[in-house]
Amino acid sequence: MITLINITKKYGNKTVVDQLNLTLHQGVVTGFLGPNGSGKSTTMKMIISLVRPTLGKVIIGGKKYDELTHPTKKIGTLIDPDAMDKNLTARQHLSLIATAANLDQMRVDEMMKMTGLKTVQNKQIKSFSLGMKQRLGVATALISDPDVVMLDEPFNGLDVDGIKWLRKLFKQLAAQGKAVIVSSHLMSEIQEVADRVVIIGQGKLLADMTIEEMNQKSLNGYVYVESNKPDKLLNVLQAKHGLVSKTPSGLEVRNLQAREIGQLAYDHQIVLYELTKVWPTLEEMFTEITYGKTEYVAQEGENK
Repeated sequence: MITLINITKKYGNKTVVDQLNLTLHQGVVTGFLGPNGSGKSTTMKMIISLVRPTLGKVIIGGKKYDELTHPTKKIGTLIDPDAMDKNLTARQHLSLIATAANLDQMRVDEMMKMTGLKTVQNKQIKSFSLGMKQRLGVATALISDPDVVMLDEPFNGLDVDGIKWLRKLFKQLAAQGKAVIVSSHLMSEIQEVADRVVIIGQGKLLADMTIEEMNQKSLNGYVYVESNKPDKLLNVLQAKHGLVSKTPSGLEVRNLQAREIGQLAYDHQIVLYELTKVWPTLEEMFTEITYGKTEYVAQEGENK
């Protein structure tokens, strides 16, 4: 478990992370999200002491990172897939990591098989595509079998098979009781794998909840209804304080649950053809939560 206590980072007069309090739990895949300039990457770097906080502290398994006897066995990270000696082969790279961490060299073979790099293990890293570097970065993060796995933008450069593999891997790691923290701009992928989502903006914590909790709180969720008497149903629902919008084929209803809508339709002898709860996408929820908390916003008329 990782606990962030009043973490603050300032560069001169600019506060990048502002009194962030957060707990990242074992056995959970946590999506760590934020707009560009939100302080997300700085926070991840503070967790592993690549950046020193101005105020506050990070506790990993009851200790600060620099107090850990075997830090790589406590937390494995992928922060920058390019932070490798490009002249080494994949095997040489992992062998050096294993030696430094006092690991059996058999772990190198296991990581090569797990990440699908066995056939290219003797090729130099400089010949690798971004997707191959990502796989090697994941192997580096996992080689010590850490309790915590923290990956920044791990989906970048992966093909469809690679993305499917990574989704499955995250679920397996969480099932083993590991804390898995994944940062990505690919909202659809986070929605696929995350049990919980943390969102920060302008250095402040904006959300820390499960996907289901976010769905319940979001204003973008609604119940879609089709009936034989849409105008009558609209009046009935509005009388019960429902927020109703007409579409070409039906009604979008907010502020009332599907059960309530069904009962009201029955009471007023209205036939329902469809009654469906429509959940917002994570991208819609993210936009809703971070509104006004974005560092960089394109103005109308600007080139995209």
